[in-house]
Amino acid sequence: MKKQLFITLTLAALLTLFTGISAYAAEGEIRVNGTGIVMADPDTADIILSVETGGKTSGDAQKENNRILHAVTDTLLEMGIQKEDIVTAYSSVYPQYHYDEKNGTRSITGYRANTELQVTTTDIDNTGKYIDAALKAGATGTGGVRFSVSDQSKYYGQALQIAVGNAEKSARSIADAYGRALGAVKSVTEESRNAYHVEMASNMKTMAVEEAAADSAGGTTISYGKIQISANLSVVYSF
Repeated sequence: MKKQLFITLTLAALLTLFTGISAYAAEGEIRVNGTGIVMADPDTADIILSVETGGKTSGDAQKENNRILHAVTDTLLEMGIQKEDIVTAYSSVYPQYHYDEKNGTRSITGYRANTELQVTTTDIDNTGKYIDAALKAGATGTGGVRFSVSDQSKYYGQALQIAVGNAEKSARSIADAYGRALGAVKSVTEESRNAYHVEMASNMKTMAVEEAAADSAGGTTISYGKIQISANLSVVYSF
């Protein structure tokens, strides 16, 4: 019994180390976890643009903010961005204070208005041009770009199939080690799903965008990588 337990634990450790698949064998069943990964090219980009303005009153700050927002929006519409793809992601107006340390008092010196726009486009190769045009129209900054796949279901289905295959390979290896046949599937549980942009294999992030230095024409260059879509599931086989 001790020898059998040692073999089970050793196989589980090796499978986890080399394949990312964890396994556990118990009397009458084998429980394995399988992971499937599919790499897809992004087809959608979400650009975050910010407009920050100041004024003596909250109304002044907001009025100037609205003026710039209209200019930025009109510019993007002229470039082919659809109106429904330009939405307000965040908006605020707040006072600015001066602190008098000597008297321990503070007074309002003005107001700041801050708005963030989210611009969605499938023209991902020209994201830099949209950013440049928005900045020229008055936008005061950008919060970066997030790349994604509009329809993840197809790729997630492929990842699930790979996960199932990996789980079966793991279970079959354990059964073969014991010299026994692998039984039927008793249960399958979907554990998790993930999708994130991958710029470099060692730097996996939900948003990993390299905003390079301006090129010779003074434009913004944006580079992007693949989208990694993964599926994880747990399968129990009779044994």
